[in-house]
Amino acid sequence: MIRKKFLFLSVLALLCFLSPFAHAHTYKVSVVIDTDMALDDIRALAMVLNSDWIDVPLIVCSDGAVSPQIGYRNLGILLEYFEKRDTDIVAGRTLGKPAPVWRSWSENLNWPEMSAITAETTKIPSATDAILKTLNKSSGQVIYLCLGPLTNLADSIRRDPSIKKKISRVIFYGTSPGAHNPDWNYTRDSDSADFIFKSGLNIHSLHIPQEKSLLFDQNLYDRITTMHTRAARIVTTLHNTPVISGLLDDGHFRVWDEITIIYLNHPSLFELSPVEESARVMVLEDFRTDLVEQAYLKLLDYSADLHLNRRTAVVLNDFPVNPSMFKEDIRPYVKRIIETHGLEEWKACLLTNEFHRHLGIYSIVGAKMGIRAREILEAPFDELKVISITGKSPPLSCMNDGFQAATGASLGRGAIDVLEQNPRAAAIFIYGNKKLTLEIKKNVLNRIKKDISAALKAYGGLNREYFAHIRELSIDYWLELDRKKIFNETVRVKGKQK
Repeated sequence: MIRKKFLFLSVLALLCFLSPFAHAHTYKVSVVIDTDMALDDIRALAMVLNSDWIDVPLIVCSDGAVSPQIGYRNLGILLEYFEKRDTDIVAGRTLGKPAPVWRSWSENLNWPEMSAITAETTKIPSATDAILKTLNKSSGQVIYLCLGPLTNLADSIRRDPSIKKKISRVIFYGTSPGAHNPDWNYTRDSDSADFIFKSGLNIHSLHIPQEKSLLFDQNLYDRITTMHTRAARIVTTLHNTPVISGLLDDGHFRVWDEITIIYLNHPSLFELSPVEESARVMVLEDFRTDLVEQAYLKLLDYSADLHLNRRTAVVLNDFPVNPSMFKEDIRPYVKRIIETHGLEEWKACLLTNEFHRHLGIYSIVGAKMGIRAREILEAPFDELKVISITGKSPPLSCMNDGFQAATGASLGRGAIDVLEQNPRAAAIFIYGNKKLTLEIKKNVLNRIKKDISAALKAYGGLNREYFAHIRELSIDYWLELDRKKIFNETVRVKGKQK
């Protein structure tokens, strides 16, 4: 009973910490990452850097699978690849211990050529200085995510114990002191690990025994190769060497450090319990194997789709994403639009444009609004009820085509109503006991009206030249408008408003 109580409180605490971010889908949680840049660390980092809700002010390299200096160099390449230039990186101290047998291939992966990266690493900032600076200047608490030895965090707290108040919790992929089979991340620097576990910090210790661990095998790798995201591409590129391919075939790799990122995003898939010595230290007891594998793939997929259930095709094998399948003016934008806004919004806008019979600003914004509604309400496709407030007169009513394509709430299914009195650029979306009102922000709406008025004046009405110009504008709006920033959003739950 006591164990279950602590388990409940632990999961509840993490859910309370993360739930505001999950519902808003715009809030960012701050995470300092400590890594030894092993291949599983890089897969985990790809998930983090692919995320749109995790802010990473600092990444620290430790002495583990890779030396801190080589880890620093490789991390620079990874950040440049993801165009994450606001994240500071530093290298921790060396431990003076023998290198692991896997260091040779861990330090010589198939990295892409990045022109902005130089070989100079002679002036690497101090890890301890950087950690103290980052934590002290943080306006709130941060999560310390450790994918390797706990050396750097221990060094920092020994110098300034007061920084502990800036750390909400430590998520550590590794065993706790006294574990029957201590793992690599713990034994690499057990003194530092013991110090941290006795520090009074809230620690979530995640380790999966070999017999329970998920395989990162050829089957999982092949599924990742079919994905078109930047995160998936770097994972497949780094594994595409004779040595790594051989290890894949031999079943060497497991889902190790990636578990921490899946846990950070989906804590409900895991069960933790406190150790006897301290209720502040929680250890992993069990997890949902099937759902964890699904979450793994989704975290490498388009970040904009993270909170969206996937729309499946009915008569198509798949929705087209190859630029060669599109008209000449659209081709240069296809990949940029998908990478920026995700595959689900792409599908919705694609169907909207074909159904609407021309590229239109309001119809595209309607599709973005429908996707945003599914995202906020976490509603499956075809499950929303929509009340449109746009009326039935163009151009405002063009949004209705976007609503239907994006949500599945079609006139044919009787799932959308259109109010004609006092029309405005807004709609109400209902799912379960939640009612969401979305309305285009005034500055965005004024910009749209101004562009349309200018086009009408320039081309003298709704003629071929007018629609050609609107097509050009619509492509720009399609790419530029971020659905998370262009709407006023109000959610009501059982009479409560937020």
